[in-house]
Amino acid sequence: MTAQISAHGRIVADVTTRTTTNGKEMAMARLAVNLPCNNADEGQATYWLGVVAFGKQAEALAKHSKGDMISVAGTMQLNQWTGQDGVKKEQAQVIADSVISAKTVRPSGRKSTPQASKPQSNGVPPEYESYPFNDEPEF
Repeated sequence: MTAQISAHGRIVADVTTRTTTNGKEMAMARLAVNLPCNNADEGQATYWLGVVAFGKQAEALAKHSKGDMISVAGTMQLNQWTGQDGVKKEQAQVIADSVISAKTVRPSGRKSTPQASKPQSNGVPPEYESYPFNDEPEF
């Protein structure tokens, strides 16, 4: 049985990249995700989520750095290990099927404004007219 997860958060340290023994690109990051919490002062608590990505998703993740906002979706798993102090530790992580950047969603960082007065000849909003629609997302 697998658990699927999607999360939106801020990268808390620079992304680490590696090449696996079979030559596949791999990227790892940690996200700070705000979750609702009844006992927290502001009604939310920070949850630390590990992200692991391979192939094209690793390339997409590797383009980000500390402080960037991203959304990820994929399979959740529990990573367990014994620390140098001998204490058993664990962290939830997502094996990313999808990595979406806040930069991709709104590259200018500004709110979009409706352009109702401008007729659309092709039915595509102006901000998407130059977007490359294809089977593989470009990151």
